[in-house]
Amino acid sequence: MTQKYHMIGLRNDKQLNRIQRRFSDILGDSKDIVVDFDHSTIQLPKSIKPYTLSLISSFEQVTILPEELVHEMEQHHHEDDKHEHGHHHHHEHAVGDGAQAQRNMLIVFFLNLFFSLGEIIFGLLFNSQALISDAVHDFGDALSIGLAYLFERVSSRGSDEQFSFGYRRFSLLGAFVTSIVLIVGGAVIILTSIPVLLDPQPINHQGVFWVAIVAIAINGVSVWLMSRGSSANEKILNIHLLEDLVGWVAVLAMSIVLNFTDWYILDPILSIIIAAWILRMTLPEFIRISKLFLQAVPDNIDVQTLRERIQQLDHVQEISHFHIWSTDGEQHMMSMTVTSDLETSAAQEEIKQNIRRVVLAYDISHITIEVLYDPEQIINESIQCGG
Repeated sequence: MTQKYHMIGLRNDKQLNRIQRRFSDILGDSKDIVVDFDHSTIQLPKSIKPYTLSLISSFEQVTILPEELVHEMEQHHHEDDKHEHGHHHHHEHAVGDGAQAQRNMLIVFFLNLFFSLGEIIFGLLFNSQALISDAVHDFGDALSIGLAYLFERVSSRGSDEQFSFGYRRFSLLGAFVTSIVLIVGGAVIILTSIPVLLDPQPINHQGVFWVAIVAIAINGVSVWLMSRGSSANEKILNIHLLEDLVGWVAVLAMSIVLNFTDWYILDPILSIIIAAWILRMTLPEFIRISKLFLQAVPDNIDVQTLRERIQQLDHVQEISHFHIWSTDGEQHMMSMTVTSDLETSAAQEEIKQNIRRVVLAYDISHITIEVLYDPEQIINESIQCGG
């Protein structure tokens, strides 16, 4: 008889092979051990001891839980979110998603690169400030997407002697660079549009109409490809491309209006509105990414509530060195020290496993827990004496 387990926090195939070998060494060369890297699952004999599971979980920094328990916890938190609009959400990401994300970025890169070059040509031909401004912006988009692709590719590497946590943070770096490009691009568009606002020039609105049609199609495909991503890199690119799509819909509407009027001032006004929208969407994401680089606690984690939930666990007395940070906005990490009145290794491992189950709901996959044996509650008394 076998049981399927989920491995939360699995980083790469090397770690999976290592975990498989550890179970094989303990259980013998058993055919009952079946791993599925794409879904981060392992099938083990039901006779496996809970202590063995907990020990390997702690050593490998993964959470290994029965499949039905994980589904039950996900359902429970889903119900909590519906009723409480909770601060945490658990997401199971297949490890193989990175390759698909890289392919999508490469496709979007070439779409934006070729279109931006054509846009510059047509912007000059049609004398449209909105087209020229957006061409510069789209060319910057293409460069930032290409850079994001390279960072995303690097981020899929496993840990080594130089980067012991792996390269996932490079994805965050790509998002950081892209957000800076967006902010600078938005500011440049505003500055270049103000002189045209004071002296509007006629534009070829029929030509702009057809360019807008092509742009909407290209950006629509790009947004669809990026909307399926979950990394910080993909999210900021999705904002990037969604802004382009909305902007081109507005340009299309402007070209239709100009077919019946001579309100050429709409061209620079539209450029400024698009740029302002860029800044409004990008600045909050830029601030969030900057905080992650500074190792701030992720926004979706309520530290006080999480600490209280851990404190309420049986045999957990005091908590110190309570740290939470994120490598890339998706993979959250945590370390803590707890005191307990339980002495045996098996009992302390059970405490660690109970803490992992609480922490799992907060998308924290890499957890380091130190348990100190303190039956006389010396730490607690010293805290009380110290006020």
